[in-house]
Amino acid sequence: MVFNILVDNTDDHEKNHSLLVVNPMGHGRLKLAPAYDVLPTNSGQGYQEFICGAQGRESTLENAMSQCDAFGLLPSEAAAEVARVIQVVNTWQTHYAQAGVSTRDIQSLAERIDGVALLSQRSGFDPARSMWAPTRPTRSSPFRSG
Repeated sequence: MVFNILVDNTDDHEKNHSLLVVNPMGHGRLKLAPAYDVLPTNSGQGYQEFICGAQGRESTLENAMSQCDAFGLLPSEAAAEVARVIQVVNTWQTHYAQAGVSTRDIQSLAERIDGVALLSQRSGFDPARSMWAPTRPTRSSPFRSG
C-alpha cells in the first residue's frame, strides 16, 4: 500500500491483492502473496482504489499510518516499514534503468514520482513522529507467523 502511494500506482484494486494459505491441511494461517502488477499509473489522482486510512482513499503516508493498527502494527513498527519502503522507492530510477526502461519513460515517470507531491512525502517522513497513534485497541495481525 505504501509503495503504491509513493510510486503513484492507483491501480490497486481487489484483483491485484492475494492471500496465500500456509499449510492448508494443518489449518494454516494466511499471508500476503508476493506483489504483482505494481506499476506507476502516472495519473496523479491523489487517491487509491482501496481505503488506506482514516482519510479514506487519500494517497498520503499520513493516511496510511493513521490505521497501522489495522495491520497489527504499532506506530513505531509501521513507521520503520514505511522508512524501508521509502529507501527502496528512492532508488526507483536506477532499478528501472537496469530493467531496460527507456530514458524517455523514466523522465516521464519522474515528473510524478519525483514531483513535489510524492517526493515531499518521501523526504518529509519522520519515523520518530508520534502523532500516528492507533485509533483503536491494537489487535494481532493475521499475517504474522508464530
